[in-house]
Amino acid sequence: MGTKRLGLARVEALIENLKRDIALGSGTVLSGDRLKVESLTAAKTLTVADSGKVFMLNLAGGFTVTLPSATATNISGCKYTFIVGTNPTTAYIVAGGTADKMSGRIVDSSGGNEDEETALTGDQVNFVANTALIGDKVEIICDGTGFHAYGISGATGALTITG
Repeated sequence: MGTKRLGLARVEALIENLKRDIALGSGTVLSGDRLKVESLTAAKTLTVADSGKVFMLNLAGGFTVTLPSATATNISGCKYTFIVGTNPTTAYIVAGGTADKMSGRIVDSSGGNEDEETALTGDQVNFVANTALIGDKVEIICDGTGFHAYGISGATGALTITG
């Protein structure tokens, strides 16, 4: 069995004739670019595997979501997004643990002429009861030593970082 040699012209012709279209059937769903959204109605402890998810906070009575340790294996680069889906009558709390320091910025876009930005540090993010509104959002990113939280709210004082 000998090997067959191809000349440059033949290789170019083969490459040019490659089909560049993929035939997808009517039932095909491409979901690689979609975010994973999870509705929360009770307390939850997150893991590294939950990174990239958007969590809708959907219990008016509020609850606590606990982040993994900021120094857990493979946590550097993890990102969690929290959005109010139901106005809270009791606070939604996103807890980073007592040793896990959280820092960040909250922008209040309550309708004034200029947005108010507040830099905060602490151990937890609070979606304040009877103040946070549907659509208020916080993104939390871990760098392997701490958490960085960035939020936006439609009401003054609706998001706080305390602890």
